[in-house]
Parts: sequence; C-alpha cells; structure tokens
Amino acid sequence: MQIEGNNANANDAIMLDKDGYVSETNATNIFLVKKGYVLTPHADYCLPGITRATIMELVVKEKFELMERRISLSEFHAADEVSCCFFIESIYIEYF
Repeated sequence: MQIEGNNANANDAIMLDKDGYVSETNATNIFLVKKGYVLTPHADYCLPGITRATIMELVVKEKFELMERRISLSEFHAADEVSCCFFIESIYIEYF
C-alpha cells in the first residue's frame, strides 16, 4: 500500500497487515468511529505508540466504547469518522 500511496503522490497511506486488514498508516496510528464505537486495529502489525495508548485511555475515561480488533478496509470506508494520530511535540489528530 505504501508503494501505491507513493505512486499517487499521497502524503500518507493506509497500511494493511498480511491478511488484508487495516493496521495503521505509513506515518500514524488510525482510529474509526461507527455508531458510537471507537475502533482501532490490534497492535499486532502496528507500532503500539504512546499517543495511541493515550487516546485509548481518554476514550475509555470519557466513557466511549473502545474496541481493539481486526478492521477491514471496507469498514473504514463506511465509518462515521476516521482519525489518525501521531506525536511530534504535542498530540496531533487528523479527522477525515
């Protein structure tokens, strides 16, 4: 997927694990919101970063339902919201 992203001159691209499920982007962790649930891929094929962990803690603290599981690309297409996060000097979250 990163090759496809580079060929499309994209700044970032969704990366899939070996079984075709979303794992992360080439530069960020990824979350989706669907029907009030916040979902993020298992950290099996992505970097379980500090920012990702912090966001997961905040989701639970704010009493949203958090699900960490395998997520298909089609689920991301059907999501109510998709966000990516990474850390530079402070938490940065992009919404799509």
